[in-house]
Amino acid sequence: MSFLSIVFAAFLAAGLLVYHNAPVPRRPAILLVLSFLFYATWSVWDAALLLAVTAGVYGAARLLDQTPSESRKLRLLTVAIAGLLVLLVGFKCAWLLATQLNAAWVEGNPNAVLLLAAPLGLSYYSFKLLGYLLDVYWGTLPARRDFVPVALYAAFFPQIVSGPIQRAQDFFTQLDAQRASDPDSFVLGLRRILFGLFKKVAIADQLAVVVTHAHGHSLQHSSLELLLGAYCFSLQMYADFSGITDIAIGTGLLFGIRGPENFNRPYFAAANLQEFWRRWHMSLTSWLTDYLFVPLRMTFRHLGNAGLALAIFINMVAVGIWHGPRWTYLVFGCLNGVFMIVSVLTLKRRNQFFKTRPTLTRWRAWVAPLVTFHLVVLTHIFFQAPDLHSALSYLGQMLHLAPHGTVAASRMDLSSFGLTYGRLFQALAGLVVMETIHWAMSQPDWAQRFNTTRREFRWVLYYAVIVIVMLSARGTTSFIYAKF
Repeated sequence: MSFLSIVFAAFLAAGLLVYHNAPVPRRPAILLVLSFLFYATWSVWDAALLLAVTAGVYGAARLLDQTPSESRKLRLLTVAIAGLLVLLVGFKCAWLLATQLNAAWVEGNPNAVLLLAAPLGLSYYSFKLLGYLLDVYWGTLPARRDFVPVALYAAFFPQIVSGPIQRAQDFFTQLDAQRASDPDSFVLGLRRILFGLFKKVAIADQLAVVVTHAHGHSLQHSSLELLLGAYCFSLQMYADFSGITDIAIGTGLLFGIRGPENFNRPYFAAANLQEFWRRWHMSLTSWLTDYLFVPLRMTFRHLGNAGLALAIFINMVAVGIWHGPRWTYLVFGCLNGVFMIVSVLTLKRRNQFFKTRPTLTRWRAWVAPLVTFHLVVLTHIFFQAPDLHSALSYLGQMLHLAPHGTVAASRMDLSSFGLTYGRLFQALAGLVVMETIHWAMSQPDWAQRFNTTRREFRWVLYYAVIVIVMLSARGTTSFIYAKF
């Protein structure tokens, strides 16, 4: 069931009623049942697979904790991680291989989709369980004796669709500390869900009209129109992905579990690409930093800057192929890797250059985020495209490199997208509101200060957002990151 459906709202209401009326010691088991019920609505077989994988990881972690021999622990860890990676890579590659080997069979067989499609949230719960195993192996976290917390950590339904990827230590600490229900967390959770819905239907779905038409009919549009489509996709993905993250965090808060933040104003506060990635999809990038980049950096430290560049490139390629076995995702990761290497290796000299030029330094504060944004937009053209040919065709047409006879480069006609200026203005106004709220949320004690405002003001604001969401909820699309 989708987070945007009435069925999910009813499921959530019933689950909260059962959960908060149960004794505190029984709540983790109830939440585990709710999580598997939610997951089973997508696929019973995928739910059974999740249960089996979790049981295997639980057993491997217990053995790691009880094995004194380092060599045996390493062999056990290798087998467990290999099993998870084979599962992840196998499902991610199965559909691609099948379509390459026998496209006719796949297209003509509806059951092929069910057989080969990757289970919902596989990328997320695989990384969570991988992190749990590594934490146990490194001794930073003891293996849990009770199966329920481990299974709940993997299957926690607010996070299984699109994350965020919460660390095991953080999750278990909150789960163990639960006492009576917290009204403040409940209010904050509902507020966060409402904000996520606003981002999705009032911003992302409005921009999706432009994106869908631009990428689906690129040869029918001018360079300016395709540039607008590229801008709109990057903004759509920001609103869409941060929206589903808000809904996930808000839903978790209703059950007393706060998930990690995933975004920190990445487009408007990132002076360089490495800062952008510290602010975008933060739970994934921090996971890869701790479990992939840092070990690689230590391994290649004897190579100096070449080792640093290699560790960065591998890390960013991993970010790309994490999304799936597609050439466009690989190019997306490679481009980010190259841009990141150049940015990291030149940052010190750039800082020295601007240090003695205060006037240019002031301009840099405005120009640098714009440069970073446009580099991200460029990589997103490949991220959005279904194949390399489509991406290169879009890029060529946008840069006015297409063959003679195509649409005039200077033309801009919103009606060709089926879009009105009013709808575009609504999306842009929504972006301003969204970033204003993000800025407010970044301030110390923002929630406390908001709660001290007049109650009438808060309720007028809530009702206004609800009305906007209801009026905007036409042609709602699925969340972009739900497919990963």
